Amino acid sequence: MQLKLTWLNCFLLILPLLAWNIFLGPKITDQRITSDAHSQKWLLLAENAARILVFALPIFLPLEVKNAWSKAGVVVYILGTLIYFTSWLPLIFAPHSAWSNSPNGLLAPRLTPFLSFLGIAMIGSVWPYWVTATGFIFLHTWHGIQNL
Repeated sequence: MQLKLTWLNCFLLILPLLAWNIFLGPKITDQRITSDAHSQKWLLLAENAARILVFALPIFLPLEVKNAWSKAGVVVYILGTLIYFTSWLPLIFAPHSAWSNSPNGLLAPRLTPFLSFLGIAMIGSVWPYWVTATGFIFLHTWHGIQNL
């Protein structure tokens, strides 16, 4: 794996995810989603360390769609990001619905970024990024399960 910094890199694919979280995150007020009260400190530290890696490493992944694998990665990224964005909507607009109060509904925003990160790994052709993202999603979901 060769990491090099270029202007056209996969961090550009992280920006919509960051913007979504920054602008719409405050609209989700359900303590089962936002609370850290039930999580051990080591889990929160591990989750945040993994989050930093997953959001920073794409700076070193070139954004080049040059083969069938990276083209498939674009499709996976777009679909994954749309699914991720969609997973938030019931929690924001219908917080008292059956879906928003089910374990699947509450955990969907923690699980669905997995597809966006897979797409980024495929575009960047770097499997260690996928391993790091998988670790982050595992920790992120574990944190969420503790609040159910």
